[in-house]
Amino acid sequence: MVSLARQNLVHEWRRFAAAILTLAFSGLLILVQVGLLLGQLDAFTLPLTRSRADLWITAPNIQSWDQSTVVPARVEGLFWSHPAVLDVHEMSLGYTDWRTGDGARQNVMIVGVNIRPGALSGLDGIAADTLAVLSTPETVLVDQADAAKLGATVGGTAEIAGRRVTIGGFVRGFRSNLMPLVFTSAESLRRINADWTGSGPPYFLLKLDPRFDVEQVRQDLEAAGGVQTYGVATPEELAAKSALFWLEESGAGTSFGFSMLLALLVGVGVTGQTLRGAVIASLKEYATLRALGVTVGQLRAIVVEQSLWVALVGNLLMFAIAGLLSGLAWFMGIPLVLTWWLGGITTLFVTAIACLSGLVALSVLYRSEPADLLR
Repeated sequence: MVSLARQNLVHEWRRFAAAILTLAFSGLLILVQVGLLLGQLDAFTLPLTRSRADLWITAPNIQSWDQSTVVPARVEGLFWSHPAVLDVHEMSLGYTDWRTGDGARQNVMIVGVNIRPGALSGLDGIAADTLAVLSTPETVLVDQADAAKLGATVGGTAEIAGRRVTIGGFVRGFRSNLMPLVFTSAESLRRINADWTGSGPPYFLLKLDPRFDVEQVRQDLEAAGGVQTYGVATPEELAAKSALFWLEESGAGTSFGFSMLLALLVGVGVTGQTLRGAVIASLKEYATLRALGVTVGQLRAIVVEQSLWVALVGNLLMFAIAGLLSGLAWFMGIPLVLTWWLGGITTLFVTAIACLSGLVALSVLYRSEPADLLR
């Protein structure tokens, strides 16, 4: 019976081709929809997730990572006094305006990057030679994908908060979905606008000794400073909290839910009907087998195996197209994140649709007499 299902697929491949394509594109729709959402969330927290810190110190009671205002400078000594802390670095950022030579303005987020040698130097994704460019005062880096929007060229100049800066180079993979990110050294950021760092930085970044438990260190620091003085969180926790806040406040969660519902309807409806039609077209063959004494359970096994083969080919096609789209998105600077768990869930969804559609179509055979189907 196993070989019969496979032989039927090979012999009648044209009949099942439409179902395979529909399954593949239904799964692809879900994969890309969720991948784009994950990409937007990742882009929103880029300076956070690309840092090399084990703990972030922020202003107390913030809902999103970019809401931190001031952490008192006096508490830095408290962090150094903990035996687990290997390095401490302040980090500053600010929202300001970028003005090109022709007077055009663009809102940007400027991020002060640590360029000192050490465990917290730079950000993941910025090469050491590119980071070294920031050692020149009032020099900045921008993402290649934002160059046209900012009118930026290597060696060119612009104004940030009324201060002239030089574009020292480009980075890739740091395109934000909110506004362009501009990177400079922490020292240059102080020169550009001292108000942002006057009474204390918005963040302290801590690098810990791997022999210590991160959660225990966090509890120690929270107890030492008090919850009203500063907040302590891992990058993962802060990113998750920020993503949830962004989904709720921006309305993206509702839009995403609606688009996912549409994708599910397409998957269950169109795909189910297409595969159901392919199975129904083979009912005469199934009726012949039933008339020859093949049991209902054996027929069900044939249909399930056919559905699994259809799902397998559909999933392979889905991942092949997704890989091409992922490469295209990277080339165009579009944030698209495709993870293994997302691929696994989508595969299960596509396979479930295929099997359920086949079994529902086979129910027609259960309610009919073989003689009626063979006429």
